[in-house]
Amino acid sequence: MMHHTHLVIAFLFSIASIKIFHITNPIFFISIALIAGLFPDIDHPRSKIGRFFKPVSWLFEHRGFLHSILVLPLIALILYYFNYSSFAFPIIVGYLSHLLGDALTKEGIMPLHPISKFRIRGFIRTGGILENILFSFLFFLSAYSLLNL
Repeated sequence: MMHHTHLVIAFLFSIASIKIFHITNPIFFISIALIAGLFPDIDHPRSKIGRFFKPVSWLFEHRGFLHSILVLPLIALILYYFNYSSFAFPIIVGYLSHLLGDALTKEGIMPLHPISKFRIRGFIRTGGILENILFSFLFFLSAYSLLNL
């Protein structure tokens, strides 16, 4: 999926999380979730975030390890070790939103990479008309959700 679609999905996930879990600092939560919603694409040299971290794309294949749910425990351990545990939940929300979005695409994701090569694939072509329709729908849903926060 394109970065703007990942952002709108991460935004919706964070709004839902704020309502369900009664998050006390919604601006902080949404901001971190939005950044985390783009983070898995750090392994693609032409992505919005990957442009700034090109060496990462030399180390990881796109939609490989960084598009795996196995990254989340590592992130949580690192945050806990450095005493940034307040970042963990919004990062998990944003990261999972990214994986869900990419799972809807024809390229899909390997959720247990490198343990398993099993791939979840959807029906949406990245940058295609269905993604644009999905983005438009989610954008208006986001605006509605924000007004009803």
